[in-house]
Amino acid sequence: MYKIFLLGISIFFLSFFLIISNTAVDKINSSGDLAIANKSIETDNRLTEQVDTTVVEMKTDGIKLGYSITEIKAKAGDIVLIRYVNNSDMNHNIVLVREEADIRPVGMAALQAVSSDWIPQKEMKRIIAYSDLAYSGDTIEFCFKVPPPGIYPYICTYSAHWTQMQGRLISTE
Repeated sequence: MYKIFLLGISIFFLSFFLIISNTAVDKINSSGDLAIANKSIETDNRLTEQVDTTVVEMKTDGIKLGYSITEIKAKAGDIVLIRYVNNSDMNHNIVLVREEADIRPVGMAALQAVSSDWIPQKEMKRIIAYSDLAYSGDTIEFCFKVPPPGIYPYICTYSAHWTQMQGRLISTE
């Protein structure tokens, strides 16, 4: 009976990952004036010219489940532009959440958010900004307005990576 259960789970996960597509999904962030992620590069460039911008370059290599930068410091109200190089063998993203308590609910909900590239639409109230999914070999960029002073976690919501792939944005006055 146990072997049948394991076989069933294996088939489920295999079929689950085989149906993932690269189709674009409109990503509307409900955090209003805080989020400006996933705008066009043209919009990003205009925005970054208007206010102080902190450019952060981070990457992931090989099979490591972690970001090369796990702490970002920026002034509240400024713009952070993250350039993420995915040299990993797996897909990843970056999701900035409002507080530590949001990590688990967002991460768990993401397991059922395959059709929206692992961004759980039902948990948008907990999300400040997020990147597109970076496939192996991709370099992506996204920017957002730094929220009020505080500590804001960021995680990878792809396929339960949130348990290990974490960092912190420290917003200062």
